[in-house]
Amino acid sequence: MPASSVLATISLSEICFPDITGKCIQAWGQVAFTPGTYVAGGLLMGLMAYADARTVDFNGFLRCSVFGEDVLTSTVGLGYAYHYSPVGDILQITFNGVELTTGTAIPAAVLNDTLLFLAVWNRTTVLG
Repeated sequence: MPASSVLATISLSEICFPDITGKCIQAWGQVAFTPGTYVAGGLLMGLMAYADARTVDFNGFLRCSVFGEDVLTSTVGLGYAYHYSPVGDILQITFNGVELTTGTAIPAAVLNDTLLFLAVWNRTTVLG
């Protein structure tokens, strides 16, 4: 069966976004893929627009982790891993340490997994 020519997309849904008065903002959310194909280098995640819509004062991106959460279907045990890069705001998918190639259909194991992200932003110009 040939791979779909439709590019997979990512949507983020909010679990919580605690905008506290401290120096950091942390957000938990869920990552969902639409079925389609992967592009080498990663798919646009949209994390910065997600943050922009929820706060007015984040100055610096610190980190984001994306991981499978469902113990029964977690892709981690199957060899899939996820890496977010703030350069281009993209999410990369690897299988056994090798990134998926352009045109590869998003695997069913990834589509069916419960994927979460944890992102942290700096609210001030200096942490301390």
